[in-house]
Amino acid sequence: MKKLLLLVVSTLLINVSYAQWSAMGNPGGIVRALCVHNNELYAGGDFSGLVKKWNGTSWVAVGSLSGTSTPKVNCLISFNGVLYAGGSFTISGSVSGNVAKLVGTTWTATDANGLGGTTGTEVKCFGTYGGVLYAGGSFDKSGASFLGKIAKLVSGNWQQVGGGAPSRCQSVVNAIAEYYGELYVAGQGSAPWINKLEVGGAQWLELAAGGPSQGFGIYALKVMYHFPSANAQTLFIGGDFMTTPSNAVCKFYTGFWGTANSFSSGGKVNCFVTSANADSSILYAGGLFTAGTHTSSNIAKRTKGIDWDSAGTPTFGAVIRALCFYNGYLVAGGDFSSPGTYVARYSTTVGVEEPADNIILNTVYPNPIIKEALLKVETKNALLQPELKMLDVNGNEVQPRNAFSGFSRARNEVEFKIDREGLAPGIYYYMVLDSEHIIATGKVIAE
Repeated sequence: MKKLLLLVVSTLLINVSYAQWSAMGNPGGIVRALCVHNNELYAGGDFSGLVKKWNGTSWVAVGSLSGTSTPKVNCLISFNGVLYAGGSFTISGSVSGNVAKLVGTTWTATDANGLGGTTGTEVKCFGTYGGVLYAGGSFDKSGASFLGKIAKLVSGNWQQVGGGAPSRCQSVVNAIAEYYGELYVAGQGSAPWINKLEVGGAQWLELAAGGPSQGFGIYALKVMYHFPSANAQTLFIGGDFMTTPSNAVCKFYTGFWGTANSFSSGGKVNCFVTSANADSSILYAGGLFTAGTHTSSNIAKRTKGIDWDSAGTPTFGAVIRALCFYNGYLVAGGDFSSPGTYVARYSTTVGVEEPADNIILNTVYPNPIIKEALLKVETKNALLQPELKMLDVNGNEVQPRNAFSGFSRARNEVEFKIDREGLAPGIYYYMVLDSEHIIATGKVIAE
């Protein structure tokens, strides 16, 4: 029996330590958007119907959106219990276009007019601010009402924001984010391609000097919480800009621009996602680039205190356009044909990463756990104040964090007790942190 348990533990640790990307069906075309709605995974893109849902084994149609010229869905969002889609398309039986909401299994108009205007305009992104849904893109009208690249949905009608198009995003708004209680938008127009909304909402404001000055635009915004310190948050900015302050990715913190390091010149970042746990201590970036010294092409991860690094193997041979977490997986969508066809998943758990290079020992016994188990971790470098974090398969913390139960060998070996009480039968994941840095991870089974 002991040999069997040791084999189970060994297998689980190998799965975590050498996480791989794998195929996740074929939706039938480029994936431009991914979204979890009512605990189900949806993809939007260039394929038939434009939106499909993952049923566990394949992608199935969700209603039907269409268009006369290169129809596509660029963005999806779950907002107030409703799934919204934005892009370039028409809705059957409606004059409204480019934006829709899912009612049952049917796509319907969000209002009487949609978001459009000039031929070829489209919706590029969604965001929320102050409990209101916002949409950004290249549109300039909703019916007869003029809108400037961004609009908010109020009482069933799309309304202007900030008095007109943002001064730095006159061509298109590609990304929307709320940062320290303020609304930020980014896109294309003139460098540095980003504005924030005045507190009163009447006009768009410029950011401090020092942002990107060369390139084409910004395509992604994401707030990373508890970075660079426990009570702080940093706005990460991705695009195809170059040089100052850094290539493809930079950051904005407390009113100042900063480098994000290690991205290749000429690269492009299309999307971000943060780990789906309370820390948001891991940031993933997807696009068309190389980064760091050990990074698989076109996707990278940033952990607090650690520069951009690999996010599993193998490499992606083409563009990544969307990232999200679903049911214990990091899911990527884009133009690629390998490691999956247009969509692939990373076989690790939400918020749980590979152990650091300095790990020597990482064991749990007994596993499966009946009453309690002992977790032992030994590292090459001394630990300061390690703690244990327990997660379910969706990345939610299931127990209060445990302090270590003992140190030995010059503080390089730490032990924790994992209590079975309060855990429903199933698979759980542990994460050993030291000053918020991930030291070791693994899986345990509660019987």
